[in-house]
Amino acid sequence: MDKDARVGRKSKTHSFYGYKAEICQTTDGSLITSVTVDPGSYVDGSNFKDHLEEALKAGLTVTGVYGDKAYFRPDILNLIKEKEASAYIPVSASTYKIDEDLFSYNKDSDQWFCVMGNETVKVKAKTRERYGKKEKLLEYSFERERCRNCSHRTECIGKSTRIARLLRVSVNTPELYEYSQRARTPEFLAEYRKRAKIEPKNAELKRFHGLDRAKGYGLKSVRIQAKLTVLAVNLKRIANMVSA
Repeated sequence: MDKDARVGRKSKTHSFYGYKAEICQTTDGSLITSVTVDPGSYVDGSNFKDHLEEALKAGLTVTGVYGDKAYFRPDILNLIKEKEASAYIPVSASTYKIDEDLFSYNKDSDQWFCVMGNETVKVKAKTRERYGKKEKLLEYSFERERCRNCSHRTECIGKSTRIARLLRVSVNTPELYEYSQRARTPEFLAEYRKRAKIEPKNAELKRFHGLDRAKGYGLKSVRIQAKLTVLAVNLKRIANMVSA
């Protein structure tokens, strides 16, 4: 048995035992700039900073970063922003939990508005402990009298004896709201289509170059296999570009 391999998940119903390879490639030219290999339990995006640094080290000008929902995380979005690039990553409901059919946000006044026209009148910084970690929150309070007389009060607050609705969000939520609004625009959706270019590359690595199966045992062996495979695929791509 391979001591370095771990159980991972491709979906809620599909698990596997082995390793995960993560690649970063250019949208123009489809050349792979970096590859990392980790045990199957690896969380997508954990090596994002390394991938970005490899691209910059190679002399690439990074103006946009494309990824799936697994990369919609504050640390990744903030790093992209630091590099003055644009993020084209769809919003993940597990990270951003605001129902925008019920609530909207005004950045200038730092207020949330509900669908019934009420608005928050104060905000407090809170800290809670979850899964052994401290999490910073913002607690917004809606105007009491409007909540008291609201026709949707029962649907909103339920059987709570509280008069006003409280909206607790992570400290990143206000900024993520702005991102969520941008992610709905036609310009964002059109640009995000470039992300699809990585799927054929993944298929090529696995189907035609054997990266779907480890050739040896141990993390070191699989990492060597992945790097040699990427080298071969890049050389083939460069040859096609030159001949064209």
